[in-house]
Amino acid sequence: MRLRTLGLLALLVWGLACAGPSQQSAPLRLEFWTIQLRPRFDDYMNRVIAAFEDANPGIHVDWIDLPQKSILQKLMACIAGGVPPDLVNLNTGTALLLAQNDALFELGSALPPSARELYFENLLEAANHRGGLYALPWYLSTRVLIYNKDLLARAGLDPERPPRTWEEVAEVARAVRARTPAYGYIPVVRIVDDWRMWGVPIWDPASGRALFNTPAGATRLVWYARLYEEGVIPRESLTEGFQGALDRYKQGALALLEAGPQLLLKIQSDAPSVYSRTGVAPLPETPTGTLPASLMNLVVPRSSLHRDLAVKFALFLTSPANQLAFVQEVPLLPSTRQTAQDDFFRLGKGEPLQDEAIRISLQQLPQARDFSLGLDHQQDLERLLKEAVEATLYGRLEAEEALNQAALEWNRTMGLP
Repeated sequence: MRLRTLGLLALLVWGLACAGPSQQSAPLRLEFWTIQLRPRFDDYMNRVIAAFEDANPGIHVDWIDLPQKSILQKLMACIAGGVPPDLVNLNTGTALLLAQNDALFELGSALPPSARELYFENLLEAANHRGGLYALPWYLSTRVLIYNKDLLARAGLDPERPPRTWEEVAEVARAVRARTPAYGYIPVVRIVDDWRMWGVPIWDPASGRALFNTPAGATRLVWYARLYEEGVIPRESLTEGFQGALDRYKQGALALLEAGPQLLLKIQSDAPSVYSRTGVAPLPETPTGTLPASLMNLVVPRSSLHRDLAVKFALFLTSPANQLAFVQEVPLLPSTRQTAQDDFFRLGKGEPLQDEAIRISLQQLPQARDFSLGLDHQQDLERLLKEAVEATLYGRLEAEEALNQAALEWNRTMGLP
């Protein structure tokens, strides 16, 4: 379904919820949407907005913070209603979805020549679509391995030596499950990430045809299925997702957790006794040396009335100085090279575990990739792959058969014979 149809449906739901530029009395009011930054970042955001307004007399920024679950629906409604915001904080997958539907302003021609050099190239390329640049990278995290030293010791393992390979992750998971009441590992299975980290071709860029239904493509799926069949990972892992894994870790019932360093704050506040027994380590390497990044971006709707001003504000928000101030608030990573080189990351904030997690995450940054598909019909394609994972782990199909079926449906979805 095209964005126009979806947007009109969403508009019926949201009605007059949008307060876009056409409803404002001043012509230079810039509407800026973020995702779940309030109230944690109120002081920071208000300071940055005030600095931008001081540097640009006559401009006022209206900051609106929205929940992750509702921002896309409301954004589509506002675009369809002709009252879009001017600058929006989106994850890469959503940004690509909107770019594919011609809803975003192509930023490349509006950027100063030197602007591209500010950012890590691997992050700047994340929201490229058909050769166009549709987002500026803002902040991100790369996963580290968070582990419970006590559970490793109880399983007869060295609590100071976390697993360094994915086979060792499986061995730790088996040992912890066999010797303690806890689980060793609960994966959040996003098979696209695995395939990209292991260098498995997913589709042919020239034709769009699926390439993942190969023995190499099945290998990663079989790795999860084997642990699932053995009872090493819980039956609920596919339905509970990451939140289930985090909850079990905070309860002291999970030994290994893949998560961004910022989740250590949650563990520290909710489960201080578990936090005191926690260690951090790099995510085990894969043949490509790459790893997933959770990237937040800034995009400008194509129908914004103040596109050039919105780009100017996006560059201001993502400047090295403002990104440094932002990441000093919470364990996140910047998208700008200069910020990443600041002594702040070497010296830390005085919380050893979090400082170490950030240093590890930062070391991984040049290899980090946002693995969002970036294809037309990406939601349908991701659903097909999710169904293939479920069919394999639940034992309904062998991995090869599940992927062959997914490949057939992929090609049909892409309009291929």
